[in-house]
Amino acid sequence: MDGGKAAKIALAIFLGTLAGAVVGVIIDNVFGVHILSVYLLQEPVRLELYVIKVEAQVTPASLIGLVATLFFVLKKG
Repeated sequence: MDGGKAAKIALAIFLGTLAGAVVGVIIDNVFGVHILSVYLLQEPVRLELYVIKVEAQVTPASLIGLVATLFFVLKKG
């Protein structure tokens, strides 16, 4: 697997996870239930660089987006 294909797969996985989290929050707000936007970790995963600080939290909706993205990426090949 060349670097370009691996980068495309990594970008698809990241965007699929992000899209799943956004859709989960929208569904939770529309239906008034808060099942898909519950945090699964006690603290967010942190990456601190010199000036930039990135935090990420895992939700059930983001995991659903991750699984759906992996299915489509692996199905397409």
